[in-house]
Amino acid sequence: MPTKQLPVFSISLISLVFVAAYFVLRSLPDAQCGFLHYEEVVNADGEIEFCATNHAGFLDLSRLEYPLQMRVLTTEVTQLANPVDVTLVLETSGGTPIAPHELALTHTKKMHVMVIDPAMEDYHHVHPEPEGLNGRYHFSFTPQRAGTYRVFTEIVPVQTRRQLIATGEIEVNGLPSEPRFERNTESIIDGVRFRLGGVPERLKTGRDYRFSLEMAAADGGPIELEMIMGAKGHMVAFDQAGRGFAHMHPEDSVLGAANSDDLAFLFNVPNPGWYRLFAQIQVNGHDMYGHFDLLVD
Repeated sequence: MPTKQLPVFSISLISLVFVAAYFVLRSLPDAQCGFLHYEEVVNADGEIEFCATNHAGFLDLSRLEYPLQMRVLTTEVTQLANPVDVTLVLETSGGTPIAPHELALTHTKKMHVMVIDPAMEDYHHVHPEPEGLNGRYHFSFTPQRAGTYRVFTEIVPVQTRRQLIATGEIEVNGLPSEPRFERNTESIIDGVRFRLGGVPERLKTGRDYRFSLEMAAADGGPIELEMIMGAKGHMVAFDQAGRGFAHMHPEDSVLGAANSDDLAFLFNVPNPGWYRLFAQIQVNGHDMYGHFDLLVD
């Protein structure tokens, strides 16, 4: 019996589909965290959320583009050391407002917003609340430095499970300071000593490093870490060049032991230069931020 052959038209059509799929995938953000990087989990409250699988990805936003746009609105001239009300207007690249029910929970929150001053001294991690279904979200913070604060907003839509990033700015009256860096793996903040362990003398780009984060009272005594965003601590890294950030979650928060005091983080960056890392913990209901400076060759 003679074998049947596919028509030339069918073969061409199949080839065209595969070629189109290839270019679509190539157009997606080139970041470990950019595509299908969230898995469905059930948190301690019985809520379904999308927890980021463990990654060390620094997001170089000079090379990435997301289908998300954001406007940053403040009600009046922003003054140093005065509370500021901020409204974020989030829309798709086509101008459709992004409503809160369209956002997945990631590490117990629907939105993570990181705010940093030009001197990289005054860092805030906030979770805006929706004002309705019109894509407007509100938060307040008190700037302690002058200059142009950078705003990084991180969300994960339920439909796509893809991380989306938007950036903006907040102007604070006054003369800004330049950032100053010096290799540092310890800092004391509000009576708490932060220590970053496992840091080699020389760091290289494109390599995974596993850092431990340890905290104690300045006099060496123990402290009691409280849960924050589903874990006992979190870290964020910014680069001096202002290309982007890394939002790092502890390994145990991914592996299912989120309440562990043994905090370890993966760190991997694509570009050489100085990086400032902020470690966020909660003690007695108050957020505390230790910080470290690392130079990457």
